[in-house]
Amino acid sequence: MRSTDYTFTQGLDYASIVTASENVAWTVDEIFRGRCFDASKPIVPASWVGTHRLEFLTDQEQRTLNHCRAFSYVHIFGNFEEFIPIHLTGIVEQHRHDDRTHLRALFRFGEEEMKHQQLFRRTETVLEQSCGHQFGRYFDDAKTRVTELANAILSYPPLPRFLILLALELGSQRHYVESVQDHTEEGGDQLYAEILKAHWVEEAQHTKANMLEIARLARTLSPEAMSTVFDQIIRIGGLVNDIIVGQVTQELDTLQQVTGRTFTDAEATTLRETLYGSLNRILCDVSLSHPGFVKVALELSKEGSAKLGFA
Repeated sequence: MRSTDYTFTQGLDYASIVTASENVAWTVDEIFRGRCFDASKPIVPASWVGTHRLEFLTDQEQRTLNHCRAFSYVHIFGNFEEFIPIHLTGIVEQHRHDDRTHLRALFRFGEEEMKHQQLFRRTETVLEQSCGHQFGRYFDDAKTRVTELANAILSYPPLPRFLILLALELGSQRHYVESVQDHTEEGGDQLYAEILKAHWVEEAQHTKANMLEIARLARTLSPEAMSTVFDQIIRIGGLVNDIIVGQVTQELDTLQQVTGRTFTDAEATTLRETLYGSLNRILCDVSLSHPGFVKVALELSKEGSAKLGFA
């Protein structure tokens, strides 16, 4: 076992994580309180969609795409997180006789992720009720695709799983802080902002637990094995990319069904590329480029980090 002391874990401990988690706890019913979204306005920041420069779109079509993106964000996160409780249960099983505080932090982490799934499912339902139409879903109701995704991610060792989680959790916090926290008209719907805030305050504790788990696992690996972990992260990223491509198709289909618009081949191609680019940015680029994730990656392996483009 390597004796490396990682600076990214300085000041972190499981007891403090559990205490903070208890202090910021919330319920799904407390967030919604019977409220709905204002479908007459954009729900998420325009930067999340990136279509504002496409002159062939009308104001109504821009608004519909904005609502589609609000749906896509929670749809993807809510389904992606399905593997996390299983992932954490496996870790607990391996360390069932470990320190009780360590296990409490992991159990709480898993329980909160299940609550986040409920939060995002409720958001999907209320979005459809508020907007008066259904949104296209990449993940089917029969759970075929989400089961395949979970199984694919769980086929990798725990360390790359924790690292991809850390990146996405840091990214979700960054979305809230940089584009929504100081709520303005441009920041989107107030209820949506509160949903993101609720997610943020608990994910802030999960990133700390992730870092401690990452450090614990990394100490058992040789430099060569650690470099290989980054190849596994890239492959998991490929799974996320497939989701993005699939959900963008659903956004485009929803837009055409709701508005009755038929796009030319050139317009459809431009729209698809634009929607893909913006969804990739808010899910992947914002996450993998987060300074916190870059710091962790570089400290673990400069050779591995170079595979992600970090110098």
